[in-house]
Amino acid sequence: MEKIRSLIVDDEVSNRLVLRNLLNRYCTTVEVLAEATSADEGYTLINEHKPDLVFLDVKMPVKNGIDMLRMFDTIPFRIVFVTAHDEFAFQAFEFSAMDYLLKPIDYTKLIKAVEKVAENIVQNERNDAIHFVRSIDDENRYLKSVSFHSKDKVTLVNIDDICYIEADRNYCNVITRDNAKFTSPKTLSEYEAMLSSHPNYLRVNKSIIINIDYLLDYSKGVVCFVNVKNCPTEIEVSRRKKTDILQYLKNFKS
Repeated sequence: MEKIRSLIVDDEVSNRLVLRNLLNRYCTTVEVLAEATSADEGYTLINEHKPDLVFLDVKMPVKNGIDMLRMFDTIPFRIVFVTAHDEFAFQAFEFSAMDYLLKPIDYTKLIKAVEKVAENIVQNERNDAIHFVRSIDDENRYLKSVSFHSKDKVTLVNIDDICYIEADRNYCNVITRDNAKFTSPKTLSEYEAMLSSHPNYLRVNKSIIINIDYLLDYSKGVVCFVNVKNCPTEIEVSRRKKTDILQYLKNFKS
């Protein structure tokens, strides 16, 4: 296989040195063409070298890594983000197909990330980086939309437009306010984690997450049921969650 032509974009010289050394030692298929110390320099070098892969630091002064990606109309290169647990849209990295490395870099995870990129290049798979970038809010704090794939089409759905998400064996069905239905290979637990920063979403039982904005009514009997827009049947709230959910609904609707 030909060398994977790559760039490193990171404002910290020590981080660039560590990554380059790890690549030289453990990922000999990777050729580092150049290093950039800022988003603007990264943008210039990427246009100059046209790399296969960019190792991109998320947190940089003035413009961060996501800001740099927003400078491109299309993103033909693969990306491995370099980040930390508590910065920016970490859940977005978890939820998307993008690769990321946590600082300090674990060389075993670096090897796996490079192997995934190599496989992606060989199979000439679609690069969804532009959809990923557009899915994050302007302050890079959380997801504002999610993407769904159907053959050669990718549909971006605003998170605020989702009425409810229902588990269906190994998949999830996502229903929007326009009553559109999208099937996702993600699990309900993955959606729950991804939506944890959106307070209007609640998991009411083991199978369903609802958006309170589309709640039509709810009962307060021994068995609690909720009705949500575009859901054809009542949704039973689990007994374990009933007290917490009723209190939340009371506060939310007051």
